[in-house]
Amino acid sequence: MNFPPQLQQDIEKWANIQGISTEQFVWQAIAEKIEALSHKTAEKHPEHNSELTSILPSNQAKIYRKEGILFGDAELPKNFDINTFIDELREERIQEQMAL
Repeated sequence: MNFPPQLQQDIEKWANIQGISTEQFVWQAIAEKIEALSHKTAEKHPEHNSELTSILPSNQAKIYRKEGILFGDAELPKNFDINTFIDELREERIQEQMAL
Protein backbone atom coordinates (compact mmCIF):
# COMPACT_ATOMS: atom_id res chain seq x y z
CA MET A 1 0.00 0.00 0.00
CA ASN A 2 1.19 3.49 -0.74
CA PHE A 3 0.98 5.73 2.32
CA PRO A 4 2.39 9.22 2.77
CA PRO A 5 5.99 8.94 4.05
CA GLN A 6 5.25 10.12 7.61
CA LEU A 7 2.30 7.74 7.97
CA GLN A 8 4.42 4.88 6.58
CA GLN A 9 7.12 5.64 9.17
CA ASP A 10 4.55 5.65 11.97
CA ILE A 11 3.06 2.36 10.76
CA GLU A 12 6.52 0.76 10.62
CA LYS A 13 7.41 2.10 14.08
CA TRP A 14 4.27 0.80 15.77
CA ALA A 15 4.32 -2.52 13.92
CA ASN A 16 7.92 -2.99 15.01
CA ILE A 17 7.08 -2.19 18.62
CA GLN A 18 4.30 -4.78 18.52
CA GLY A 19 6.53 -7.32 16.79
CA ILE A 20 4.30 -7.71 13.75
CA SER A 21 4.59 -6.92 10.06
CA THR A 22 3.35 -3.62 8.68
CA GLU A 23 0.66 -5.52 6.77
CA GLN A 24 -0.57 -7.16 9.97
CA PHE A 25 -0.60 -3.78 11.70
CA VAL A 26 -2.70 -2.22 8.92
CA TRP A 27 -5.14 -5.16 8.89
CA GLN A 28 -5.52 -4.98 12.67
CA ALA A 29 -6.13 -1.23 12.51
CA ILE A 30 -8.80 -1.74 9.86
CA ALA A 31 -10.43 -4.54 11.86
CA GLU A 32 -10.45 -2.40 15.02
CA LYS A 33 -12.02 0.53 13.14
CA ILE A 34 -14.72 -1.71 11.66
CA GLU A 35 -15.40 -3.20 15.09
CA ALA A 36 -15.72 0.28 16.65
CA LEU A 37 -18.05 1.47 13.90
CA SER A 38 -20.15 -1.68 14.21
CA HIS A 39 -20.54 -1.13 17.95
CA LYS A 40 -21.49 2.53 17.44
CA THR A 41 -24.05 1.59 14.82
CA ALA A 42 -25.47 -1.16 17.04
CA GLU A 43 -25.76 1.22 20.00
CA LYS A 44 -27.38 4.05 18.02
CA HIS A 45 -29.60 1.86 15.86
CA PRO A 46 -30.39 -1.44 17.60
CA GLU A 47 -33.07 -2.11 15.00
CA HIS A 48 -30.30 -2.52 12.37
CA ASN A 49 -28.46 -5.28 14.26
CA SER A 50 -30.30 -8.07 12.49
CA GLU A 51 -29.73 -6.39 9.12
CA LEU A 52 -25.98 -6.14 9.74
CA THR A 53 -25.84 -9.74 10.85
CA SER A 54 -27.79 -11.00 7.88
CA ILE A 55 -25.55 -9.36 5.27
CA LEU A 56 -22.36 -10.89 6.69
CA PRO A 57 -21.61 -14.43 5.52
CA SER A 58 -21.76 -16.97 8.33
CA ASN A 59 -18.29 -18.32 7.51
CA GLN A 60 -16.68 -14.87 7.86
CA ALA A 61 -14.11 -14.54 10.63
CA LYS A 62 -15.55 -13.14 13.82
CA ILE A 63 -13.37 -10.40 15.28
CA TYR A 64 -13.63 -9.39 18.91
CA ARG A 65 -11.58 -7.82 21.69
CA LYS A 66 -10.93 -9.55 25.01
CA GLU A 67 -8.87 -7.93 27.76
CA GLY A 68 -7.36 -5.47 25.28
CA ILE A 69 -6.33 -8.15 22.75
CA LEU A 70 -7.91 -8.36 19.32
CA PHE A 71 -9.00 -11.91 18.40
CA GLY A 72 -10.28 -13.37 15.17
CA ASP A 73 -12.14 -16.67 15.09
CA ALA A 74 -11.95 -18.36 11.73
CA GLU A 75 -11.53 -21.83 10.34
CA LEU A 76 -8.03 -22.76 9.27
CA PRO A 77 -7.43 -24.03 5.74
CA LYS A 78 -7.44 -27.83 5.49
CA ASN A 79 -3.73 -28.02 4.62
CA PHE A 80 -2.63 -25.53 7.32
CA ASP A 81 0.49 -26.61 9.24
CA ILE A 82 0.96 -24.61 12.45
CA ASN A 83 4.66 -25.54 12.76
CA THR A 84 5.44 -24.31 9.24
CA PHE A 85 3.47 -21.14 9.94
CA ILE A 86 5.42 -20.45 13.14
CA ASP A 87 8.74 -21.14 11.39
CA GLU A 88 7.82 -18.70 8.61
CA LEU A 89 6.85 -16.01 11.12
CA ARG A 90 10.12 -16.47 12.98
CA GLU A 91 12.12 -16.25 9.77
CA GLU A 92 10.20 -13.14 8.69
CA ARG A 93 10.85 -11.46 12.03
CA ILE A 94 14.55 -12.35 11.91
CA GLN A 95 14.80 -10.87 8.42
CA GLU A 96 13.02 -7.70 9.55
CA GLN A 97 15.33 -7.34 12.56
CA MET A 98 18.41 -7.83 10.38
CA ALA A 99 17.19 -5.09 8.03
CA LEU A 100 17.12 -2.54 10.86
